[in-house]
Amino acid sequence: MKKLLLALGILALICSPAMAGRNSNGSMVVHTDDSVIYTATANYCATAMPTDPSGFNANATQGIDREQMIWLCWYFLPTASPGVTTIQFGVDHNLPSGQGYFTAYGACDGPLELPDTGWPESGFGNLCAYPAPIYQNINSFYWFAVYVDGPTSYFGTRTYPSTNEAKFVDDSSPPIEDRCNLFGMVKWDGTGYNNFPTPPVFRGACCYADGTCLVQGEAECQGQYLGDDTVCDPNPCVQPVACCFPDGSCQFVLPEICISQGGNPQGPGSNCNPNLCEQPPVPEACCFNDGSCQNLLAADCTALGGTPQGVDTTCETVNCQVPTGACCDEVGNCTITTQTDCQGTYLGDGTDCEPNDCPTPVRTNATWGQIKANYR
Repeated sequence: MKKLLLALGILALICSPAMAGRNSNGSMVVHTDDSVIYTATANYCATAMPTDPSGFNANATQGIDREQMIWLCWYFLPTASPGVTTIQFGVDHNLPSGQGYFTAYGACDGPLELPDTGWPESGFGNLCAYPAPIYQNINSFYWFAVYVDGPTSYFGTRTYPSTNEAKFVDDSSPPIEDRCNLFGMVKWDGTGYNNFPTPPVFRGACCYADGTCLVQGEAECQGQYLGDDTVCDPNPCVQPVACCFPDGSCQFVLPEICISQGGNPQGPGSNCNPNLCEQPPVPEACCFNDGSCQNLLAADCTALGGTPQGVDTTCETVNCQVPTGACCDEVGNCTITTQTDCQGTYLGDGTDCEPNDCPTPVRTNATWGQIKANYR
């Protein structure tokens, strides 16, 4: 009588209004292993199950002369934290009616079972209530040793037939039920399958170097991920600005990139078209009095006695001329020549002989002896 009342209480529990609990996103999958041979004394609940989806096998190859071992397992993602107190499920197979094809079967973890009359025929269900919550992410909850009817046989999990729902009940207070919609199927001489839960995809704002923002998953983001569930409207990303470098060049980059490269960010809204960066002084052609040329800064050219030729000039494009000016000889004659070639008094660069500014020498009366000396 107590077992009946407990079973009715469990049924009332799993029929309560559903809300997401710790057992959400779980699956009821299948696993078979052709290397395991059925014996009546073996504990098949102790058989180690795969630790990840890739290890589960849903392809059976045992012939009709030997039992096929099949385990029903629940699977939760490694990031989940399940706590199962009750499980409700059904089986789906095409073995003929009657018990002849089932050598043996049983529940694991010592539950209180409440199977449908006719279990485990196809289309019937079962309910298992555990004496203590089970917190394993992967757990075999039922096993079968079955003979097959032919090469097209199959055996798998499904919803509980009368409610068309499969459920996990958790250990919270009050308990919360979570529906299961992911199942598996073992097939003989065919390709079986298991439907495992997929990890949830968390998305958020991803900021790129050009200031654009895209809502992406963290693994997909190739920029700065701002966190799960962040948004791009309004755009939370730092915008690039004009960055001025000591050589006068300009790049449109994020402020932190500008500073890390030795530049000076120009502030929000600035850009490099046109270039707003201060240009450093550049060398220009510098001509000297001897006609030589050097590419120097204008200030350095002047300090060395040269003449700057102007912005954008170089010694390759400028022909430095030797300056000329008026040259006065000792008798007052004036000629235009260079300072170097002048054999008298050089009046300065750019001076002219018109009018003649050369001083006239002073004449004196010569003695007879001076005159005769000129002809000796």
